[in-house]
Amino acid sequence: MLESEHYGALTRLISWADPLDGVIETAGRCDLSEGLAVILDRPTVTRVLRRCISGELDVRELPTWASAVHMLDRVEIRDEESDVLTQFLFEVSTPELFTPVTFDVCRQWIARLEEPPKQ
Repeated sequence: MLESEHYGALTRLISWADPLDGVIETAGRCDLSEGLAVILDRPTVTRVLRRCISGELDVRELPTWASAVHMLDRVEIRDEESDVLTQFLFEVSTPELFTPVTFDVCRQWIARLEEPPKQ
């Protein structure tokens, strides 16, 4: 695979642009190679959450998506967004430790993610 294909596979995962099983597998293979990192940011996560609420994505699969994104080395988070996005990924990927993922949980996270970053 070319580097642009690796980057594209990682981007498709963080934006949840393809069926989850396939995109996780492809992104996992790409993550093993050297190359550019993709940036996970608040707007990307907010779009995924909105798509879960609308029914375009299955909210029951959100923990699987969050876990996959959280585990990839080539997915990076900017310092100013690190606290909230890392907390989001951890809590959503482990609903057994926190709260089961529901539409209300998605709405709460959207509200948190739309708050201005703390300086």
